[in-house]
Amino acid sequence: MNNFSNKKLTFLIEPILIILPISLLFSNLITEIFIFLISVIFFFNVKKNEVIKIFNNKIIRLLFLLYLYLLINYFVNIDKDPSFTRSIPFVRFIIYVMALSYFLNAAYISQKKIFLYWGGIIIFVCLDLQFQNITGKNILGYEAIIQGPITRLGGFLDDELKVAYLINSFFVVSLGSFFFYKKKNYKNTIFILLSTSLVLYSVYTTAERSNFLCLLIFVVLFFIFSKFRYYFLLIITILIVVMTMNFSNIQSNTKIQRMFLENTKIIINSLSINEKKTNNFLYKDNHYFSHYSTAWQIFQDYPITGVGPKNFRKYCSNEIYDDKIYPTYKNMNCSTHPHNLFFEIIAELGILGVIFFFGFFCYFFYKSLKISFKNNNIFLFGNTIFLMTYFIPLLPRGSFFTNWNAMIFWTIFSVSFYLLDQENEHV
Repeated sequence: MNNFSNKKLTFLIEPILIILPISLLFSNLITEIFIFLISVIFFFNVKKNEVIKIFNNKIIRLLFLLYLYLLINYFVNIDKDPSFTRSIPFVRFIIYVMALSYFLNAAYISQKKIFLYWGGIIIFVCLDLQFQNITGKNILGYEAIIQGPITRLGGFLDDELKVAYLINSFFVVSLGSFFFYKKKNYKNTIFILLSTSLVLYSVYTTAERSNFLCLLIFVVLFFIFSKFRYYFLLIITILIVVMTMNFSNIQSNTKIQRMFLENTKIIINSLSINEKKTNNFLYKDNHYFSHYSTAWQIFQDYPITGVGPKNFRKYCSNEIYDDKIYPTYKNMNCSTHPHNLFFEIIAELGILGVIFFFGFFCYFFYKSLKISFKNNNIFLFGNTIFLMTYFIPLLPRGSFFTNWNAMIFWTIFSVSFYLLDQENEHV
């Protein structure tokens, strides 16, 4: 453990980390300031020998290699006017990873306290969503969003329908920490099953399909890996039986249709082969696939380094890309980003970007899962599985580099990096 002479830092770092999920609910600027403060305090307190140790870590070196490629890509594509904000300032997330993992290892920081507080905040956010689901408004008066026959919930984020990603991310950490720090007994078992059910149902009621699917995948894999697998399998069996007995009612429920039946149709459609050989695999009657097809065509025109960071929005409106778009979505295939991580990277960073970006994460996931299974570390396993859901092929997602998404992703990544580093020290 690190023992810093300035114990007063406890009153800065620990409270900042505890309220981090709250800041993400109300202000990107405040969260950016928090991350900046964590990084600055890190620089003022880290010792030379500790810096050397950090930079000797292969994960950190590979992260800086990825950053170097982002810089090179930016300058190679300078004539295409790529986004400065997506390339140069990216280094702040690498520093944040180093700083957060460093402070989580500090003697005066209570990781248990921080992670369990995150769980409490997430439960409160879920209860607020249920209040909004029942009354039509959350406790701040933000109204539920009506989209045709579907009612969508934003909770504290109002009409920004992305609260499920925040819930998923911090729930994953708090659930893993609960398993890690708490003993297995009857009361804890009941609490875990009830809180997991609440979070699952709350994310379901938001009608955010991708995030619900990711949470469902995480929960299934996490509990199968855990000591609670038998309780979980019993609950799943009961749910399947109940749903089967009430199938007619399920079919008439618009939200169930959206979250389950329509999702199934989309997956089947995604995997289907086009009858017209002249069109590629991405030529489908689906809004997201119109973005994917456009991104793929942009990559084919700029295969090595792509069009530069955040430049999909500038090239997707080109009429030459309409020919391979399903007729329903022609002239509707342009957006701020392709809504999928793979297509975002390949269109904007090219094949070299795919190699550097996915190469780094494949290595990190491999190391994390290997250590998880070897040491039976459910905490690290859960974090890793959840991070991997961001990389599910063809699944619609927000832009990886958007500040709000990035701040959450790199927070969870930092916790995983800290856990992996701790396990490596014990080898």
